[in-house]
Amino acid sequence: MKDVANLAGVSAQTASRVLSGKGYVSEQTRAKVQQAVSQLGYRPNIAASSLASGKSQLVGVLIVGELSYGRALAYIRFEQLQSKKCHFVVSASAEPTESAELRESLDFLQSIHPQALVIISQNQAAVNLLLPHLSQPAVIAMNHPVPSSEVGRVELEQVDSTTALLTHLYERGCRRIAHLSPDIDEVDAIVRKNTYIDFCQKNSLAPLIIPVRDWSAKAGFAAAHALAKGAFDAIFAANDYLALGAAECLENDENLLPGRDYALAGFDDLEASVYSRGGLTTVRQKFPELATAIDSQIVDQLAGRPPAVVKIENELIVRGSSANFSRH
Repeated sequence: MKDVANLAGVSAQTASRVLSGKGYVSEQTRAKVQQAVSQLGYRPNIAASSLASGKSQLVGVLIVGELSYGRALAYIRFEQLQSKKCHFVVSASAEPTESAELRESLDFLQSIHPQALVIISQNQAAVNLLLPHLSQPAVIAMNHPVPSSEVGRVELEQVDSTTALLTHLYERGCRRIAHLSPDIDEVDAIVRKNTYIDFCQKNSLAPLIIPVRDWSAKAGFAAAHALAKGAFDAIFAANDYLALGAAECLENDENLLPGRDYALAGFDDLEASVYSRGGLTTVRQKFPELATAIDSQIVDQLAGRPPAVVKIENELIVRGSSANFSRH
């Protein structure tokens, strides 16, 4: 700041007013300061400014586990929303099973004194561990309730949309619906599997759960080897990657095509899903709306309004992998 002021031939207070945008400064003086800033390549210390003013421009984001396709979209959108407000996002990550790592990441974010904190997680235990240590307005992005009314939460609805997808398959005459389910401790995988089991019980169907190691297309491809020809008439994969991988395997091994020989459905609505053979039936999760809801929660809490729970509805997208398939 002193170097900028000296080069511009003004006081440090005047340079500060120009850089903060507060207080009157003549256009001639403002131009000199801005020229000095450009010449010196000066960049303000955001953290120091926040401490000095008592008003933070920072928002912390703690990412628990891997940032999946959809949540990555939501994160990018959230950053864009903050940028429009001249706020800056600082992120940290931690594995859900590493308690010390979770605390270290939270401590780091709290050390920069953010105006608010966002936790993106699919692991309930990790969130429960962090909750008692939150000291600023916070929003949890997780599709499961949390044992605290002191934080906001946003979720993408899971049960109704999974049920709608399974109902669609059932209405096509499918009675042997296999489910590719990640065998991992993540909320979305657990909720979709439990909803599938409930649906089977209510409709007197025999569950056929094929565990997979993760959410990848490679895992879906490997899992499809376990599906014997004639043992299923539909596949509900826990996400689109799994569905696309399974379809590739079944075509290669058995010459089975989705929409012709069996019905296929995924979850998420990847960009590639509409371009797969005939298009993939799926559930569209509205990740940009998730980012907007997180931002709105932060605004509300900073304005003194109580934390809330916001549920965003998903949308069933029916395409060629199931639309014209029939077992009637």
